[in-house]
Amino acid sequence: MNTEGFFISEIRLTGKNKRNAGIVLKKGLNVISGASDTGKTYIFQLINYMFGGKDEPKEINESIGYSTIFLELEKYEGESYTLKREIGESSIFLYDSKIDDISFLQNCVKLKSKHDKDDKDNISTFLLSLTGIKDMLLRKNARGTKVSFSFRNLVALMMLNEEKIISEEVPIFSGIPSSKTTEQSAFKTILTGVDDSHGDEIEDPKIYRTRLEGKLEFVSSSLQKLKFELKEKGAQIQGYDANELAIEIEKLMSTFSNNSKEINLRMGQKKEIWIQEQEIKSRILMLEELLERFRLLEKSYLSDLDRLQFLIEGDHYISQLFDSNCPVCNNPFNSKTTEHNHDFYLEDLQIACSEESNKINAQLIDLRETLTNLQNENKENNEKVKLLSQQIKEIEVIIQRELKPVAVLTKERMDTLLNIKKIFQDIELNERRIAEYQTSQLDIMRELSKKNQKMKFVNEITTEIYDDFATEVKELLDGWNYPDLTSVSIDYDDQELIVSGKKRKNHGKGYRAILNAAFVIAIMKYTRSIGLKHPGLIILDSPLTTYKERLNQTTLSSSSEEDISLDMKQAFFKNLSELRNDVQVIIFENIDPIKEVQDNMNYIHFSKMIGVGRYGFIPVDNNSESVSNKSI
Repeated sequence: MNTEGFFISEIRLTGKNKRNAGIVLKKGLNVISGASDTGKTYIFQLINYMFGGKDEPKEINESIGYSTIFLELEKYEGESYTLKREIGESSIFLYDSKIDDISFLQNCVKLKSKHDKDDKDNISTFLLSLTGIKDMLLRKNARGTKVSFSFRNLVALMMLNEEKIISEEVPIFSGIPSSKTTEQSAFKTILTGVDDSHGDEIEDPKIYRTRLEGKLEFVSSSLQKLKFELKEKGAQIQGYDANELAIEIEKLMSTFSNNSKEINLRMGQKKEIWIQEQEIKSRILMLEELLERFRLLEKSYLSDLDRLQFLIEGDHYISQLFDSNCPVCNNPFNSKTTEHNHDFYLEDLQIACSEESNKINAQLIDLRETLTNLQNENKENNEKVKLLSQQIKEIEVIIQRELKPVAVLTKERMDTLLNIKKIFQDIELNERRIAEYQTSQLDIMRELSKKNQKMKFVNEITTEIYDDFATEVKELLDGWNYPDLTSVSIDYDDQELIVSGKKRKNHGKGYRAILNAAFVIAIMKYTRSIGLKHPGLIILDSPLTTYKERLNQTTLSSSSEEDISLDMKQAFFKNLSELRNDVQVIIFENIDPIKEVQDNMNYIHFSKMIGVGRYGFIPVDNNSESVSNKSI
């Protein structure tokens, strides 16, 4: 069972130096009956005002001096809230408690009376939250413009005043043409649980037309610019043929490619030769270093040979010396020592020097042979370096004088032709864009010539839903002993009730009232039965007053469609008194239910007689008047 929603537990009217006026209401059926001018319609207006209605309750003589309205609400899940509004003020104050529990220092939330999707502090958003509805969107017009779902959209489906209860309009419609799409969308949303947030939207015709005109101006300007550019570019390619141009570019690219390959090949050869040259130069440097060292060694060998030769020939030179020490025995030459024993020393010395000289001469021969070889190798290397250098210069000459000029000239020519080719491509692109812009221009002009676009309305309520809803209506009418009832259906196009083959609007006021009441009560019963969102509250003002009861007649007379039996009237009250406790129906009526039925409802009677029960909603100046409600 769906327990979302709320019911009214009390409404109270207060004023300075005035006795409080109020009624306590219950779940299920509540009937406030009695004579006219006792405040029943005034209570209806108070409730509507507290639900965000913009119209203040119409002032009656008894209401003068009253200024503050309290409306106590209770969720079916248990929490209680109180709304407070000063008559004539736009703000509504919300308290998280019952009326009698409000204290002077208690915190409250100030709510705006008008729905605002961007500012959540408003009475509509609060009441929708009690119902379990959040951020739903409705279609506003044939363009699919979206508006936020407001509690006022629900009020139209749950509160029927004394004018609307007999209206020829289907209860979901107010009769205002500009509101019909929104009202249809609200009915569909409540009956299906799916809002219109997913629907497409057509732009406002004036804005749409202005935007199209701006787009047309842009397209026309762009077309003119493209045509001028096309003329300029056409002059630049005078004398060129696109096909011949492509062939020549292809040839130039082949030439440039081959030339680049040849340059790369020559550069590769140059590099290889240069590497060889560097290797030989490194060898030359090394050889020159070796030659320098070997020449120093040669000088050393020659010096050693000169020294040895001097020693071998030393005796000859010594014999020519006087007053000198002997070079062999180091004895002084004097008169006492005239003979020296040189034989042994000179022979050994000469042998040793001779052997050393031979050894050095052999090494000198090897050294000079090596020097000759190195010098020859160095000479050959220098010749190779000259040859390699010459080859490098020849390659550079070929590259600089033959290959590079061809590359430069080929590239210059190719760049020129590629620029011409780009102009051809630009011309082709411009021609395509001109064609596209011309098509777009025609489309825009065609669109501007159309009348304002409207979105085809698609009724998303399925026939199955309509059938189930019609079944709820028929069950109610059966329970109310509706005469000659054979069938109930819903017209798919205009949502009209068709009862026993006759449309609701074609009935008289009395039957329209009962059918309108059945329509809104069936909405509540249907949505509650399948778990859809609904406050679980219906308020009806005078659904039976227009019926004329004939004395001693228990069946409907065929002479007048307004006449109704007492049995049907009491069946209406009896059937509604059997409603479940997850809904509330409040009926303001001139006709009293019979005593047996009164015991099964919250019944309040206004006598309009001082001293007899309760006079009316607002107390009269009589201390003996009772203002208590008769409870179930």
